[in-house]
Amino acid sequence: MEPAGETIGYRPVSRFALAAAAAGVLSSLALTTPLLWLIPLLGIALAILGLADVARPGAEKAGQAAALLGLALSVGFGAQAVTAAVVSHTITQSRVRGVASLWLDALRENRLADAESMLAPELLSSTHPDHSGNEDGDEPTIGSLPAVMAIRSCGDAAGRTVESTGRDEKTGEQWGVRVRLSPCQDGGTVEVQLQLKPELVNEPTQRVERWTISQIDLGP
Repeated sequence: MEPAGETIGYRPVSRFALAAAAAGVLSSLALTTPLLWLIPLLGIALAILGLADVARPGAEKAGQAAALLGLALSVGFGAQAVTAAVVSHTITQSRVRGVASLWLDALRENRLADAESMLAPELLSSTHPDHSGNEDGDEPTIGSLPAVMAIRSCGDAAGRTVESTGRDEKTGEQWGVRVRLSPCQDGGTVEVQLQLKPELVNEPTQRVERWTISQIDLGP
């Protein structure tokens, strides 16, 4: 039996704290796409409001634990999402530069068939609608592309700069690469813009990502 005069106190839970906890849980969605990075930011803001609401003099509200949980989840998932995006971006930049360099090596070594195999089919078909592949020992279609002719005429001794220009905002999946060869045999410079896109290819044991060149433009 409770002593006379004693009552069990009840403290309402801060709505900001509860909302912060919910936003913290939903912050895991930020790992799926940068479009949802706003959720962790919202969770952090709600957690700060919740902690302030609980600590406000005279408020007598509960919810500090919920606010702290929401803050921890929002910060954790938000930081993980940003880190994963940065790492993925860096890896992709390195990969497209590597593909472009391999393509340039094939041209420099006169392995035109190998260089052509790195091009997307639609690039060759749009440039030469009657393209049917390298038949009867004919020179591959790639040899007649203006950018390829300029690269080959530049000479093997030219210095090479290959840099990624980032993701193409229009397509969302293609990545740009800028190639600069200088000095060429005639003392000039050749600049080429490449667009690369990924595609999944079925290998004997698994599906792998393969990058192909989908666009080649001569000039800066």
